[in-house]
Amino acid sequence: MFELPSRDSSAKPDYGTRVGMAFQGPRPESASPVAAAASAPALLCGLVAADALMVVGTGLAAESIAARLLRAAPADPALFADAVHASAGVFNAAVGPLAVLSLMCFYSAGCYRSLRPKAMRRTIGSHAGPLFGAWTAAFLVLVLMLGVTGDLRRLDTAAAGTLWLWYGLGLFGLTALRSLLLRMARDWNLAGGLRQRTLLVGTNDLAFEWLDRLQRAEGAGYQVIGAVSTAADRPSSVNAPPLATARLAGVPVLGSVTGLVEQVRKNRIDLVVVALPWSAEAEITDILERLRVLAVDVRLLPHRLIARTAGLSVDATAGIPLLGVIHHPLAGWRGVLKRSEDLLIGGAALAALAPVLLLAAAAIKLESPGPVLFRQKRFGFNNEEFEIWKFRTMHTDRGDQSGAQRTVRNDPRVTRVGRFLRRTSIDELPQLFNVLRGDMSIVGPRPHPVAMKAGDVLYHEAVENYACRHRVRPGITGWAQVNGLRGEIDNLHTAARRVEHDLYYVDNWSLGLDAEIMVRTALLLFWDRNAY
Repeated sequence: MFELPSRDSSAKPDYGTRVGMAFQGPRPESASPVAAAASAPALLCGLVAADALMVVGTGLAAESIAARLLRAAPADPALFADAVHASAGVFNAAVGPLAVLSLMCFYSAGCYRSLRPKAMRRTIGSHAGPLFGAWTAAFLVLVLMLGVTGDLRRLDTAAAGTLWLWYGLGLFGLTALRSLLLRMARDWNLAGGLRQRTLLVGTNDLAFEWLDRLQRAEGAGYQVIGAVSTAADRPSSVNAPPLATARLAGVPVLGSVTGLVEQVRKNRIDLVVVALPWSAEAEITDILERLRVLAVDVRLLPHRLIARTAGLSVDATAGIPLLGVIHHPLAGWRGVLKRSEDLLIGGAALAALAPVLLLAAAAIKLESPGPVLFRQKRFGFNNEEFEIWKFRTMHTDRGDQSGAQRTVRNDPRVTRVGRFLRRTSIDELPQLFNVLRGDMSIVGPRPHPVAMKAGDVLYHEAVENYACRHRVRPGITGWAQVNGLRGEIDNLHTAARRVEHDLYYVDNWSLGLDAEIMVRTALLLFWDRNAY
């Protein structure tokens, strides 16, 4: 999103001194324009190939280690041969499907976005979560496939041990490989090897804002060589310096648009960014006609209103391009995968936890009079209200059906059994029925009561873009909850942070992210201080 920098007359920035990392010095001679243009796809292909080789290599290593362990253990030679044969059979049957599944899961989890400049600035720890989730998801699908084909029942102890050894070695190897390659790619990017030599067309406020954003984005993928002015530009002040010595946010102004083609050729430009208001149709058309004869990428800097929209795309209908600005986050197969995940995991969890639900219901009934279940209206998918199910944890005569009154630590309304249920999150288990009914998902933004408040204001009125979190089904657990934002919301800052995390989940959903959230949720059950 573009945000206007402070540009008031008393604090106007000095364009000549605002020189950021992205604009320092020429690119090393070894990094030619052709190499820069091809380096990112080459690195991506290399990363995919390295992942596939790592999956195969760790499988071979697991088979070899299993064979050595079996050879060291005293056993009948015939049994030893059978065990080694079974171990090799596991590898032969699983290597192909697992390699394909893992690459698909890595792609779905966004593991191949790590070569983007923004992703390179993150630590390996931030990449390890999606990688762990994707690798685990691929292995679980493989186990499910082996179960469907009947191969799982035929696995003996040695073969099963080989399979899980493969999982552990693969997780370690893939994480180490990703750490090494990410460090190499980050160093190459900072050295200029992955940056595109960029020429900016326009010396107006829109151009300044874009440069200002780049300066604050360490390791951005652009090396802005300079800018050229156009007739559509207006001087930012009456005391603007001469064109030959002017600088825009530390970037030299190389001349006017009449010499655009010459500047592109002279400076070996890879990308031209046109920063003109879209109302300047004649000037933009003239610039595009000038650049059409060159082998160079040209991009239009969008209007501020459009730039505030994430996930822009271009489609064509009857030959007419359409700019997509808002997208259904779970359209098509993504929605099918998400619903399949909910039904599979929700059904399995309900069957496995049925004894826990029965014991909880009995404890509630024995301790205090009233219904076992607590039902409440909450915001759901597309901002429609639905009735959520939870185990009752409060005294019947003290509960708040509307949800306007927040639950606080050591809340006197909570029963003794209810306190235990809330501390262990067992009170949330009836929501598995909501999942199977289609009201909720296993993972998603937590549904809030319709009368819930942030401070003294209704939550959905107090926080900007609150309703955007309802573009997916609400979940039993979510990205905000595993990042320390569970519990009481007593101020607008906490409320806004929770919505910010919810929107991140909506915009970045993947099976790998869901797997990471579920694993972190399971770990938090034992020490989450915000559960009360």
